[in-house]
Amino acid sequence: MTPSDHPYPARRHGPIHLVVPRRPGADLDLLRAKLEGVPALQEHDVVWHVPDQRGDIVQLARNAAQAALEDGGLVVAAGGDGTINAVASAALLAGVPLGVVPMGTFNYFSREHGLALDPETAVQDLLQALREGDMRPVQVGFVNRRMFVVNASVGLYPKLLAEREKASRRFGRSRWVAVASAVWSLFRPSAGRRWRVVMKTHRGAEAQQEEHLVTTLFVGNNPLQLDRMGLPQAQMVADGGKLAVVMLKPQGRWAIARTVWNAATGQLHKDNAVVSMACSELTVTPASWRPPQVKLAFDGEREWMTPPLHFRLSDRPLWLVAPSNLGRDDAPEAQQAADTLLGAAPEPVAAGGLMPA
Repeated sequence: MTPSDHPYPARRHGPIHLVVPRRPGADLDLLRAKLEGVPALQEHDVVWHVPDQRGDIVQLARNAAQAALEDGGLVVAAGGDGTINAVASAALLAGVPLGVVPMGTFNYFSREHGLALDPETAVQDLLQALREGDMRPVQVGFVNRRMFVVNASVGLYPKLLAEREKASRRFGRSRWVAVASAVWSLFRPSAGRRWRVVMKTHRGAEAQQEEHLVTTLFVGNNPLQLDRMGLPQAQMVADGGKLAVVMLKPQGRWAIARTVWNAATGQLHKDNAVVSMACSELTVTPASWRPPQVKLAFDGEREWMTPPLHFRLSDRPLWLVAPSNLGRDDAPEAQQAADTLLGAAPEPVAAGGLMPA
């Protein structure tokens, strides 16, 4: 099965296949009551796909997308960017459109596409778009055979996510717990690694090779996140056909404090420790000692992967069911600062499924 340029259309009153992650402390019965109380949703058969264990969501998402393909329904991710990653991967593979009900900590994917952050309003908007046949193509990236919708990275960032999970288990899952754990992680010593980077600035371009000693190599596909950090590549990604590449050089604690401030205030483009560029694809390999695997973070998930790491754009878009008149949702300035400090790491789920090259 391969993804198609145009997805199989979902029927206006077809089943809604709702994929919901299992999160500690979440009240699933309350969520079910709230969403099923939306009048527009009562016109549909709703199939709830909830994993017994956290790691089951990947296969569950595949099953939901396949069911939507077979019965003309719509597969919907009800969660944050990590949940969206799992369901979007399944939707792209099955060749069906995707709906989203934002329920994460940062919701960068949803905010970039102007989706309502209130679940009940999001369901109403989604079903209105389904009735009117509103869909938009969404650019997604791959690193080797894993898909990402927001970002993917190696180096310090995967460690930051691990620290965040420890803090969340101890103090609860909240935006400010995430920010505090991120700042703590940034100020801990971190060694750099020299990477050989082979890059194409646009499709058909000749490959360029460079070497960089960095603590983090970050590849972004979300214009809102990039814009919040003050990176000029945000507009290039928004225009389509580009990924943003951000590399952070090793530096001392006081210099890290300056970089954290620049990120929080949208001035990262002025930071001498930051190298940023845009490209259509790149391959990165450890330039000196080559470990058998490196830890990769993508959309809040973490996975060991064998280098070289090949980052590229999907040849086919993901199709998102959403009203065409929605615009980007900009958070208040205090929330923006919190988000950029963390890099908008979404809630993690189990590693996503394999996708066709």
